[in-house]
Amino acid sequence: MKKKKSNPRKKGNIYDRIFKENARELFLPLVEKKLGITIIAYEAVPEKIQKTTEREADFLYKVKTKKGKIFLLHIEFQNKNDPEMLRRMSEYHGLFHRKYKLPIHHVVIYLGKRKPTMRNRMREEELFRGFDLISVYDMDPKEFLSSQVPSVIMLALLTKFEVEKTETILRFLLTNIKKYAKQEKDLKKYLEQLLILSRIRNLEKITEKIIDDMPITYDVEKDGLYKKGLVKGLEQGLEQGLEQGLEQGQEQILLAIKCLKEGKTIQETAILTELTQRKVREIKKQVTKD
Repeated sequence: MKKKKSNPRKKGNIYDRIFKENARELFLPLVEKKLGITIIAYEAVPEKIQKTTEREADFLYKVKTKKGKIFLLHIEFQNKNDPEMLRRMSEYHGLFHRKYKLPIHHVVIYLGKRKPTMRNRMREEELFRGFDLISVYDMDPKEFLSSQVPSVIMLALLTKFEVEKTETILRFLLTNIKKYAKQEKDLKKYLEQLLILSRIRNLEKITEKIIDDMPITYDVEKDGLYKKGLVKGLEQGLEQGLEQGLEQGQEQILLAIKCLKEGKTIQETAILTELTQRKVREIKKQVTKD
């Protein structure tokens, strides 16, 4: 009669269960001694955290010391040298800290026969010590508007600027996105993204209005306003350009009148002035009356 091969995983689970059942009596005194603490109270906390992969700690307790310190005590039992143990413990640390927001003491109790060779300390370059914080809101819109990358340009919308300059900023932003978008499909994609971003600052309505007012398909280099230098403010200095932009609405109307008097069609005038064809028709009616 053949003997059934033992399943090492099943065997490990049995050991784990035994260790867990006896952890309080066997291992808490050991932890107190090694860490130099006196635990006066503890309570079990759920040790399963469902993420992309499920991790189940061997032992996880919330403890309180005689000195009043409260923290999580995490114990793992190991009977073999596991080269990945340090990273596993690091993964546990991130999961537990995020969920419970408490200091954590990690302990691995080694039960193997051979001398433990596992690393138990992270190298300096492996440690997580925080992150660099970049606040887009506190940045100057010029840092984005001067870019030639549409996805960067649109971040100007999330910077801090005076409310009265909102429309001007948006027009400059759209003008430059149009200028540097390589294809019409790219332009449409950036405009959709811009609308989504505008919701963060509650500027969706004005952004949508300006997008609707400005024709999507045109060559900015041939734009009448561009040639006149009205939207070339970034090359001459954005501040000067913004000041020009404040009068852009009036300049567009004057340019539209000039174009119509020169015999240009409504469509040509709309493209040159960035006005809607409906607006150009209204201007044409006034010009005809005059």
